[in-house]
Amino acid sequence: MVATCLQVVGFVTSFVGWIGVIVTTSTNDWVVTCGYTIPTCRKLDELGSKGLWADCVMATGLYHCKPLVDILILPGYVQACRALMIAASVLGLPAILLLLTVLPCIRMGHEPGVAKYRRAQLAGVLLILLGCQILWARTESSLHSQHLVQFKQKYLEDFSCLRGD
Repeated sequence: MVATCLQVVGFVTSFVGWIGVIVTTSTNDWVVTCGYTIPTCRKLDELGSKGLWADCVMATGLYHCKPLVDILILPGYVQACRALMIAASVLGLPAILLLLTVLPCIRMGHEPGVAKYRRAQLAGVLLILLGCQILWARTESSLHSQHLVQFKQKYLEDFSCLRGD
């Protein structure tokens, strides 16, 4: 009984995580851009966000997005993140289907228990690969945005004499 409950909870958790991967891939809030603090930018209507599919700006209470349709002019990190997230979304479907077939309430003919165990192992490996791809894509995106922030801060420090500070 406990093993059955753990398998069902594992399946539900994996399914919800896979849906989360699909939702994360489609959102435009991967990198939030702001020259000040986030609440100040919201008040001044200068809050922007960048995603894999569009660059968005929030101005006067409206959300304006410009789609990123030209693949060749996109930075390399965006192309890599797109590829990793799409691969993870596609990889999740067979993993979920394999997990569905190894649930204790589903029997496929007169198969031995070893076949079900091997399918469960394969589904687990696919889900671990999916998680690694997501982690790699998010880390790459975060490192690039952190590099931009450090570059802007260094640029502002180097040229502060030109601004009259």
